[in-house]
Amino acid sequence: MDSWDVTADVVVIGSGSAGLSAALSARHQGAEVLVLERSDKLGGTSAVSGGLPWVPNNGHMHEIGANDSREEALTYLRRLSLSKMDETLCETYVDTAPDVIRFLEAETELEFVALTIPDYHPELEGGKVGRSLTARLFPAGDLGELRPALRMSPHFPIPVSLADVADGKTNLLDPAMIADRMAKDLVGTGHALMAGLIKAARDKGIVMRRSVRAQRLVIEDGVVTGLHAEENGKSVRIGARRGVVIASGGFEWNANLVKDFIYGPEIAPLSPPFNEGDGLLMAIEAGAELGNMSEAWYHASMRIPGEDYEGHQLNRLTSAERHSPGSIIVNAQGKRFVNEALSYHDVCLAMRTFDPNSFGFPNARAWVIIHRDYLDKYTFMTRMPGDPIPRWLATGETLRDLAQTIGVDPDGLEETVARFNANAAKGADPDFHRGESAYDRYYGDREREGAFQTLGPLDQAPFFACELRVGTIGTRGGPRVNSRAEVLSSRGGIVPGLYAAGNAMASFTGMSYPGAGGTIGPALTFGHIAGRSAAAGSNRF
Repeated sequence: MDSWDVTADVVVIGSGSAGLSAALSARHQGAEVLVLERSDKLGGTSAVSGGLPWVPNNGHMHEIGANDSREEALTYLRRLSLSKMDETLCETYVDTAPDVIRFLEAETELEFVALTIPDYHPELEGGKVGRSLTARLFPAGDLGELRPALRMSPHFPIPVSLADVADGKTNLLDPAMIADRMAKDLVGTGHALMAGLIKAARDKGIVMRRSVRAQRLVIEDGVVTGLHAEENGKSVRIGARRGVVIASGGFEWNANLVKDFIYGPEIAPLSPPFNEGDGLLMAIEAGAELGNMSEAWYHASMRIPGEDYEGHQLNRLTSAERHSPGSIIVNAQGKRFVNEALSYHDVCLAMRTFDPNSFGFPNARAWVIIHRDYLDKYTFMTRMPGDPIPRWLATGETLRDLAQTIGVDPDGLEETVARFNANAAKGADPDFHRGESAYDRYYGDREREGAFQTLGPLDQAPFFACELRVGTIGTRGGPRVNSRAEVLSSRGGIVPGLYAAGNAMASFTGMSYPGAGGTIGPALTFGHIAGRSAAAGSNRF
């Protein structure tokens, strides 16, 4: 086109971890880079997440006494793939991810720390501790005029980091520590990761334009040369001399796409409500080959009625609520159906189980059940020990009362709790093996021993319940890519000039979620590859 409104060598759609990793990589290769962000905030889904990249064989594992190898990582991924893994891309990931972390530490002010979080199935061959990394606290004030643009998370409102645990801090809610960090505008979790990437992008001259929604690609002679976008109600024509990188997130907020591709119970998105599949739709129009469209990164969630985020009901992350002693999950029959201390993703897989006899999803409606002793000791979502009982917690003086309040079979609940209590008192769970895996115990009560870190009877009235939902932090279907992050064409070969990364690309791990950071690790890695590949593209105008 002769009439571009703006041009750059590489145009990146999306400002999350995949997008900014792509931008930094392309800039490192000397390309002029433009990042387009649909919303008025930078950081995408990564900013509202825990911010952990899962990186096998990373350079920090030895600092916590852990070790890894290429073959062990691939063995673990193969075991989880259920024959759905893209072998070539898995090898690309395992071989490249450690170098991407080294690149980011060299090119940004981010510092990563290895964590002792086990992989989600550490008992399987190749499972490890130390593959999950976290960024240390970051001074968000250094963003200057971009500080208000950093997307903040409703899930992690205070400045703490899992690096605190690695550094031996035990009281992460110490008021004096939190007040000091807030005064210094230090941020943790996904805020820290994205603040570091945003600052580096700004410092290196990468242009980041917000409130610009990409709409459709421009294809000339079979090559992607740019795109049309909307900015402030006006159409903008943006040229890409070397390539376009789609890193615009998943489609979990697009009701039609979810209905067509994601089977099972209604999902409760935990991401910013701008992930409507814009990149996916553009890739489809460009003739991309699609993959993994029926899968998502699930995260068991709960909600407090009336909590709002960006004009939508907020769905909250859950982990410790299910891991701590004195809690169980039951379905409408009052029956347990899963090891409550599995990863948040795997709990949702159990909730999505289809029963052909009843022709339904018997675990789609589920509740976390706890008792008084739990609330005396542990945090439950926003409720701290000693706080009044919130109205959003259903209450019953007896299990039967609670069951009737929430619409659960009373006999089933009483029988389930009686059996669970008898076994939990002995530190055993013969039904679902809760407490046997190191991951089960990680988020439990560290002052207890062995399986008792996550197992404990529910025997102190009154009893409480909160509905559990099939949440998702993103879908993971989209255009397939090769080891250069080039988008594959449905007619064979590639779509020249088009690249994809993050939740906008077809995940190479199928239905599996290998460990904490299993989304961000691949996003950073394939973003990096996409940016490098795009920067090497031909100068088309």
